[in-house]
Amino acid sequence: FLALSTGLAVAGVAIISQYIGMKSIEKARKNSAMLLSLAIIIGLIINAALFIFAPIVMRLMGAKDDVLELAIIYLRIRSFEMTFLFIFTAFQAIRQANGDTTSPVIISSAAVFVNIFLTAYCVRVLNLGIAGAALATMVSQAIQAPFCIIILFRVKDKEMRLHLSDMKFKLDDMRKLYDIAIPSAASQALSSLGFLILQATILDFGKNVAAAFSIGNKISNLLLIPTAALGSILAAFIGQSVGAGNKERARNAYKVSRNIGLFISITGCLIIYPFRKEMLSLLTNDSLTLSISMEYIFWVLLTQPLMSMFQNFLGLFNGSGNTGLSFRMSTARLWVIRLPLIECFKHFTNLDRSGIWYAMVISNILILIYGAFLAKRVDYEPKVAK
Repeated sequence: FLALSTGLAVAGVAIISQYIGMKSIEKARKNSAMLLSLAIIIGLIINAALFIFAPIVMRLMGAKDDVLELAIIYLRIRSFEMTFLFIFTAFQAIRQANGDTTSPVIISSAAVFVNIFLTAYCVRVLNLGIAGAALATMVSQAIQAPFCIIILFRVKDKEMRLHLSDMKFKLDDMRKLYDIAIPSAASQALSSLGFLILQATILDFGKNVAAAFSIGNKISNLLLIPTAALGSILAAFIGQSVGAGNKERARNAYKVSRNIGLFISITGCLIIYPFRKEMLSLLTNDSLTLSISMEYIFWVLLTQPLMSMFQNFLGLFNGSGNTGLSFRMSTARLWVIRLPLIECFKHFTNLDRSGIWYAMVISNILILIYGAFLAKRVDYEPKVAK
């Protein structure tokens, strides 16, 4: 469901930013309003589906007895946040397409602090247990929605202010949104499923390896999150440049973003590497897990610059409206290269857990070669009609 939300956001950024680049502000506004309408409708549908089918979903995932009962409670409460979550996703896409990256960050950061406070209060003070944890998260998501709506309908740029009369569905616009959103949503869904299978495969090597994998990823996220954000901003910039017919600026934007991303990731790796043991020690007090984490973090930091380039390829493809290329690259990385390699190393070699690290490195290298090949197919032509 979150993959569908992300797919809508990617499509929204691509379409709205291209219209803004074309100076077709009215179409940009109307597509923004349609995106918001669609987000609300899909959010309500998912809310109802999750609430009704929570018992079936949890049983299919293997939950039993007390865990099943608690999981159903948790999922049903969290289901009510879906509409608010989709509203925020639409808001973030609309504002990013307009070049506003500040408002979404302020709102989401405030929600995080509210979530932390409410979770502590509901669980420790009110003794609501798992229901309290779910309620706190749901409320923190819900309080974002009014601020998002107010900003969208009262934004300083009067031409981009949404109006209720704009929140209509037009078949041609819906079809374009669908064409761009579906590959992105499918890419996100398959990636999520792929990482779920990867996690299950890693569990076969023992709980210490699984813990080390999780801990190492927490450290790598310190560098991955800013480069992923850079790729997201690149998508909006390329969309506006493509819409304006300025192919050279779009190409230069990709190059600048790629270089900044490489600088951030390489510098970050050089800073983290000498202190990696101290940082990992904060996350585990088990000596074996720490030893495996040290082994894993070496390969993570070594390949982190490659992941920065991967995120920039995604920004290039999504911003230019070529989400099909993003789908092919993301799917190939996990399903065609990494997962099969891990299985081969697991069953046909004596590499043991090292096979996981080698498979990750090889997949990250090969996918960049494939990404460079796909990048040549980007024509920097608008994917929306004037």
